[in-house]
Amino acid sequence: MEHNIISPKNDIIFKALFGRNDDILMNFLSDTLSIPLSEIEGLRVANSEIVPTTSDGKLTRLDIRLSTTTRDIDIEMQKAKESAYRERILCYWANMFSEGIKKGESYSELNQTISLNILDFNMFDCEEYQSMFMIYEKTRRELFSDKLALYFFELRKVGNSVDVNDRKKLWLQLINANTSKELKDLENTNIPIIQKSVDTIYELNDDAAIREMIRIREEADLRERSLLFDARTEGRAEGIAKGRAEGIAKGRAEGRAERDSEILLRLRSLGISEDKIKEILGRHKF
Repeated sequence: MEHNIISPKNDIIFKALFGRNDDILMNFLSDTLSIPLSEIEGLRVANSEIVPTTSDGKLTRLDIRLSTTTRDIDIEMQKAKESAYRERILCYWANMFSEGIKKGESYSELNQTISLNILDFNMFDCEEYQSMFMIYEKTRRELFSDKLALYFFELRKVGNSVDVNDRKKLWLQLINANTSKELKDLENTNIPIIQKSVDTIYELNDDAAIREMIRIREEADLRERSLLFDARTEGRAEGIAKGRAEGIAKGRAEGRAERDSEILLRLRSLGISEDKIKEILGRHKF
């Protein structure tokens, strides 16, 4: 019987699936980045914790940061659009790239640094579900350096048709799965690593500790959104009050200026000298 599951699009399930299973992670990277498995030997996951927290108790973003012998890779599951998402991705890439050089080393020893982003929204105006960016000369299309590589996979463009010969698409369909039927269709491909991934997703769905982490994170996210909404509401109220006060003050100032102008004209019409007018206007607070 078909039923809904906690999808790997949930960042905790996502990180538990790929962060705890090196063989699943290595095959995922090999298929999505088109890298031979032999080049992913010596895989080291830098942040294996599922729910990292800061010193003040706030939850931080969930990503998977790892290194191979020649590459540093950051994998992120991004569920919602952000106004400065592209800039943030560049900032994270730059930080990771600069952290790759140690004191006394040559710049030539820096690894290729890859940002791999799984998006649950449409980011680019194209039909293709995958986009890859590097640095090229604008006219000649000459590659400046292969050290920067940004990969984006848009889940909403992937589709549901299962093709056993398209491993990259199968991984994205696995991440995109919301029901047991979708997992069953992938399991029926009889690809061992995909079958293991499906079994792992079921295990994570049944794991009480994982479900509790998800509940806590959802509550924290809800509190954060609520606090943000309250802050914006208060800001709007303060803005309205400030605007009203400024409007009243402006109206009063304009009224005073109009009145002063009328008095000035009347004094001049009486033939009073400019020096005397200045003395009168300086003596009275209009």
